[in-house]
Amino acid sequence: MKKFVSSSCLLLAALSSTASQTTADPIDVDQVLAQTIELIQNNENRAALDNLNWLTRHGVSYNPSFHDTLVTTVQALWLSFARNYAPAWKSYISVYNNAHKALLSAPQNCAAFDVALSYSQHTPNATTHMSFLENTEQSFPTTWQRCWSLSSSFTAIEFISEPLITQYVGDLSDHFKLHIVDTLNATYRDCDSLPSENLTLECKDKHKQKLIDASVMYQDAAMAIHDDISEAGSIGAHTIILFLEWQTYDNQN
Repeated sequence: MKKFVSSSCLLLAALSSTASQTTADPIDVDQVLAQTIELIQNNENRAALDNLNWLTRHGVSYNPSFHDTLVTTVQALWLSFARNYAPAWKSYISVYNNAHKALLSAPQNCAAFDVALSYSQHTPNATTHMSFLENTEQSFPTTWQRCWSLSSSFTAIEFISEPLITQYVGDLSDHFKLHIVDTLNATYRDCDSLPSENLTLECKDKHKQKLIDASVMYQDAAMAIHDDISEAGSIGAHTIILFLEWQTYDNQN
């Protein structure tokens, strides 16, 4: 079994130097993340959790661009890890609770907004957090405007949040066309550049499944919020048109 001496030393060095946030030998947070993945794979659970906690508390201070990784890659890794290691679940919940408290005291804290939204993706905090966002928006309109993002819009659509969709998303058919159809269509043909036919087919199947899943999600929201067959029908039409376009392309290649 591998010995993770370098990881432990790196973590200890980070913790000892956090107060000043400066070191003679700067810490590579991406390397810490890579080592954390190795630790999880080798069932070094306690050390992996220590690394995750450190990344959450200090990763952005060492590398400001790490914020996006924290709310995507680290969140997904941590949630998966927590399903098999109970102490990780408790710490994961703490990340959400701390971000939520920070957001309560400072609604314009976009870092807290992003972390709370990302780490609320579990029951019951998912619905609780969405209700908090909705209630705040209804009491104080445009509260979340400064921090709103495409990821926020997708979450609002997934949870069919009428006040948030109305304020920040707008027409669901237009949003679907711009952020789902156009985005997937821009990368579908890149699948042909993969080194094997199996990888190409797998890539294209993933695109198709993402399109189907998103189409259903958007249509459900359109019908629930607006009871609008025309809006839902427009989303369905965008979906069919793109499928036919892909089919034509594949038949010609």
